[in-house]
Amino acid sequence: MSVTQISPVSPGDDSLESLAKIPLFLDLSDVILDVIRENADWRRYSAGQTVYSMGQYDGSEFFIVVSGRMKVSIIDSETGAMLVEEIDPNTVFAMELIFSDTASEAFQQVSVTAEDDLCLLAIEAEAFRSLASQRPSLMRNIAMHFSGELTARRFKNMAAEAAPEQRVFSVLLKFVERDAATGEWRVPRMPKHRELADEAGVEESITAGAVANLIQEGVARRDYPGLIIEDMSRLSQLAS
Repeated sequence: MSVTQISPVSPGDDSLESLAKIPLFLDLSDVILDVIRENADWRRYSAGQTVYSMGQYDGSEFFIVVSGRMKVSIIDSETGAMLVEEIDPNTVFAMELIFSDTASEAFQQVSVTAEDDLCLLAIEAEAFRSLASQRPSLMRNIAMHFSGELTARRFKNMAAEAAPEQRVFSVLLKFVERDAATGEWRVPRMPKHRELADEAGVEESITAGAVANLIQEGVARRDYPGLIIEDMSRLSQLAS
């Protein structure tokens, strides 16, 4: 497995003290931290640099964003739409692959780039899984991490039920395609507001207002008979 060439890491980045400051590793013994360090790799990327191209990531490692922001793009296998998410510092990415084989195919549809200057801690999956099975304190931290993620997702989904515009944006994403010639994201033929409203389960006036807001905020612009999506990342955020 090959990854993009990276610039050298500053001295001291691989210290136990640096590892101990990462939320996932809080209150772990030096013995555990030392094993993690032996199976981890500190990497730096410049803004815009590719971490993994589409189809390159195989799940053999997971990442912790130490500083900077990481942009993850995922192709929806059902709709073909590109979903984009920005990942902030102290966020763990793809650790679930260590404990479940069901998501491995989905990550073949992932590309990862540095949104700005980025420092990642890449941890070898198999070694980390083996260590967690032997160290209850590490497994406790992992459980707390996933518990926090599930709680946040539950409240996010509850909020979505009270945000009909979000459902409109989610439906609209299904119509977004990549223009092969220009590389732009676009809706080739905009569905009627009534059609969007029916699929989203909202009033037609809400759909009309949601689309108008996208244009007003510069997320999209009209290109009859469709739309050009100027900010795919923002649309994905609004829909999720």
